[in-house]
Amino acid sequence: MQKNKQKPMPWFAFKIMSLIMNIKKKFRNIDEEISLAGMQTGDYILDFGCGLGFNTFPAAQKVGNNGKVFALDINPHAIKIIREKSKNSNLKNIETILSDCDTHLEDRKVDIVYLHNTLPLVKDKQRVLDEISRVLKVGGKLSYMSRTFSRVAGGDSMNDERLKNNLEADDKFKLARENKGHLVFEKMKKINA
Repeated sequence: MQKNKQKPMPWFAFKIMSLIMNIKKKFRNIDEEISLAGMQTGDYILDFGCGLGFNTFPAAQKVGNNGKVFALDINPHAIKIIREKSKNSNLKNIETILSDCDTHLEDRKVDIVYLHNTLPLVKDKQRVLDEISRVLKVGGKLSYMSRTFSRVAGGDSMNDERLKNNLEADDKFKLARENKGHLVFEKMKKINA
């Protein structure tokens, strides 16, 4: 068993976080956030730390029936919400993954990974970044952002500069776009997992 294994937040904390995120959602342009990575119809998307599905559902609509969105979260309550919303909205291109990190996806299967407001909350950040590198296609995009709330709640130890240095080391990724704290990295070469 892995030491210091990540655990989901307790139900009460999840409900508080959900309330805060639903309020903050009203002040965000989600379509702009998910479009910055250049999503195309037919793309395979990994929403890593999908939470309430703010990125999951708009992405599922944009990639269409030939695309797919993998919604990963460690919290079973989040996965239950995604499943219920998927059923109610009749979106059949969303697959949920209950996990702290391991996606169980094939190598180089994903076109875009959304890592929004998640990384500061993760204990083993390098493990998450390695898994993302493994599943992301060469030329694929990693869309990253972390707002103040996730940084404070997670006691963030990896700021944007450290993330850039980590991802750009050994020419694994290059920063393709940056917009108001939203970073989009492009995977440059095959990474041995």
